[in-house]
Amino acid sequence: MKISTVNLSSVTTYRFGGLCKNFIVIDNVDNFSKIPGEINSSNTFVLGKGSNIAFADSEYNGYVLQTDLKFINLLNDENTLEVGSSVYLPVLSRYLKDQQLGGGEFLLGIPGSVGGAVKMNAGAYGYEIGTNVVQLNCYDLDQKQIIKLDSKSINYSYRKSNNLKNKVILSAILKFEKGNPEKISKKMSEFNRKRKKSQPPGIYNAGSVFKNSKDYFAGELIEKTGLKGYSIDKVSVSTKHANFFIAKKGAKASSLFELVQHVKEKVHDKYGVMLEEEIQFIGDFN
Repeated sequence: MKISTVNLSSVTTYRFGGLCKNFIVIDNVDNFSKIPGEINSSNTFVLGKGSNIAFADSEYNGYVLQTDLKFINLLNDENTLEVGSSVYLPVLSRYLKDQQLGGGEFLLGIPGSVGGAVKMNAGAYGYEIGTNVVQLNCYDLDQKQIIKLDSKSINYSYRKSNNLKNKVILSAILKFEKGNPEKISKKMSEFNRKRKKSQPPGIYNAGSVFKNSKDYFAGELIEKTGLKGYSIDKVSVSTKHANFFIAKKGAKASSLFELVQHVKEKVHDKYGVMLEEEIQFIGDFN
């Protein structure tokens, strides 16, 4: 375990955030016996790869806890594996392909970790990781103990989970189906092509800003509101896909926050729809 001072801009894809003097990295489950006793779910933010997170520009006063658990173990049932929470989703996708397991092709282009993905039920192209979850192994920050949760108790829905708010995800037991290697490769290439065609490059963006719903696509509403390319300071709505916002080097988190509020307001004025953020704003944005 390591506690250090970290500039939070170095641990998120948007490159936003001030200093955090209590940044904790857990690289072994036994580390939990050594963490400060005052840590709980109200003063600690659990960080994955930081791909849908914007920390405020000011200093972050609480604890930030990140796991460094990067193992993938095939279990006795050869379609089931235990995956550490820090495993990068494209790495998992390629591992599944090598094991001739289908159903994880959509993970290839998602710039996050397994822990973040199973917490927010990450998905793309009609797939969601929640359908693959058998069990999550977590550390409860309030009860100070390791617990196991099955998929029923997590009760996944679109980009949402239950009972995980005060938990640090350590690993996930995931189940996939045996597949044809050629079909798996073909599907991965197809998803990759779609993503490159419709989405801006990963640098300084954090994936989708707003959630879609069964009634609308957020990007379509933003585009029809005439906001493609609209910018505040060094943050702009992508001209390639309106549900992606691009931050230039040196941009401020406050500008992203302002742009998100502006877009929500304009879409609401035109369509009566209040968009819901997929991105999380952490810290003081007042």
